Amino acid sequence: MIVLSAAFGIMGAKLYSLQVVQGAGFVAQAQRNRLARVSIAAPRGVVLDRRGNTLVTTRAAHAVSVVPALLPSARKQKPERERLMKTLGFLLHIPAQSIEDTLAREKKRGSRPFDPVQIATDLDMKAVARLVENRPRLDNAVLLTDDLRRFYPNGDSAGHVLGFTQIASDADVERAAQHKTVLHADDHVGKSGIERFYDRFLQGQRGEQLFEVDARSRPVAVRGRTPERPGGTVQLSLDLKLQRAAETALSSARNTGAVVAIDTRNGEVLALASRPGFDPNTFSLTGKQYREAYLRIANDPKKPMVFRAVNSRFPPGSTFKPFVAAAGLESGAVSTGSTVNCPGYFMMGRKFGCWQRHGAGVNLSTALAKSCDVYFYHLGLKLGNPETTGPTYLAKMAREFGLGSKTGIDLPSDEAGLIPDPAWRKRFNARRPDQQRWFPGNTLNMSIGQGDVLVTPLQMAIATAAIANGGTRWTPHLVTKIFDLNRKLVQRAVPHGERVGVSANNLAIVRQGMRTVVTNGTGKACNLPQVAVAGKTGSAEDVHNALPHSWWVCYAPADKPRIAIAVIVENSGHGSENALPVARAVLNAAFPIPASMKAKMKGKE
Repeated sequence: MIVLSAAFGIMGAKLYSLQVVQGAGFVAQAQRNRLARVSIAAPRGVVLDRRGNTLVTTRAAHAVSVVPALLPSARKQKPERERLMKTLGFLLHIPAQSIEDTLAREKKRGSRPFDPVQIATDLDMKAVARLVENRPRLDNAVLLTDDLRRFYPNGDSAGHVLGFTQIASDADVERAAQHKTVLHADDHVGKSGIERFYDRFLQGQRGEQLFEVDARSRPVAVRGRTPERPGGTVQLSLDLKLQRAAETALSSARNTGAVVAIDTRNGEVLALASRPGFDPNTFSLTGKQYREAYLRIANDPKKPMVFRAVNSRFPPGSTFKPFVAAAGLESGAVSTGSTVNCPGYFMMGRKFGCWQRHGAGVNLSTALAKSCDVYFYHLGLKLGNPETTGPTYLAKMAREFGLGSKTGIDLPSDEAGLIPDPAWRKRFNARRPDQQRWFPGNTLNMSIGQGDVLVTPLQMAIATAAIANGGTRWTPHLVTKIFDLNRKLVQRAVPHGERVGVSANNLAIVRQGMRTVVTNGTGKACNLPQVAVAGKTGSAEDVHNALPHSWWVCYAPADKPRIAIAVIVENSGHGSENALPVARAVLNAAFPIPASMKAKMKGKE
């Protein structure tokens, strides 16, 4: 009797715990079990240029998705499931097994039972009509949905800058989980460019639809909906008019290349072009269309995916001379009155050539205007011991202008380039002691932007801007403002600049020389009627090709600079003949010739 009483006492206590203490929890759990949440994808945000032109947006394509939790069970309802898959595959012209494979793959990636899994997209109207007509033969698990795709209305214009998106990979999902953020298997994420760097602002906030389901998990009623929220609006400093002018001119050049234009007053990037380019819409295609388009890009020997403006390194050639001039003036090694004799070569063990014989009395201004190598050979040797202190000082001054370091631009990747010095050479050849010595000849080559000196077009635009604006090296930036869904400003770019270690007076002397390049030197072809331009030509030898790289750097207006431009056309010859015309097209777009001036010019013809 005592045992029975104890047993009933335990049972009573348990019942009391289940019904009273934990009762509310079980009711809540039962409520949750009869409600199903279906996640709804949100459109990514819009990207605009500085004038409000749309650069990136989202468009909807017809798609078919399947909700795994609403399908007939693969074990208990196998015939019904097979019949449904065959019907759906027939209507979509895809194998039934491929649908099952897609479902299995997404389940493995962590997709939830009520998350719709996309099995076909970019459906034409005939396919949509077939699905609608056969709706009675399909299960509630099959949904006709909108597939949100990125759309780049300007095609390949600024493709490298904008980047592209793709369905989140397993690595993306895992990375998001590590950062305690949720990334669904059907989310699109930025893979390059602005799309990647500002992905967290462009990602929308997913919505959710709440269904009441029966014991077999079939929806019986809609119990609520949380609307999806589109991503933010990202506004760039990029000027679509200048971008197109740069790309059009570059496409007409003799070879591949890049153009960079930045605002000398704040570091805003106005144009950032590389040719050849690619159309980011390619990555919004699917199936056979995508494979064929991607293979064309991947197999192109000119490598259109390479972002030459930011990630490619080139010897700067004579466009490096203004920075050598600044170093010479700042050190006191030369002055405006210093002259040399140029017989067309310089002797140091062997002949170091000059592209032309410039004769006696070549001063700094003439050396820049005529691009006299011999003058800069002499200058390089005057900076200090040509094996130690001289090249070390020259390297230090070049780095003042940002050369040899990453620029800090708001893009996923950014090449540092290389400014060599004796210490670098020793480190680089640590396992080859016989090649560690820095020779005077290395200093001569460095003084004309050859040897181991490597820069990016973006770095050259920034460095040129620092000369133009009187000594401020800006960190370049592309994004100026970010707005939320309600157009509320959530982030504004704050320009960041640092002073270079060259006096304002010495920079003014360099600017005078660069102006003379245009008025009476190798850059005469950029002597425009509507705006005063200052610049420097360059032809940089390439050890891999007989033809040198063609360079041109410039800024305008010469007296009150607003824009700095760097152009390279690979393996095409002289800078004045190949790179300069590209920059001239950008300048004409930035400073259009007034109608009155056009009329006067026409009258003189």
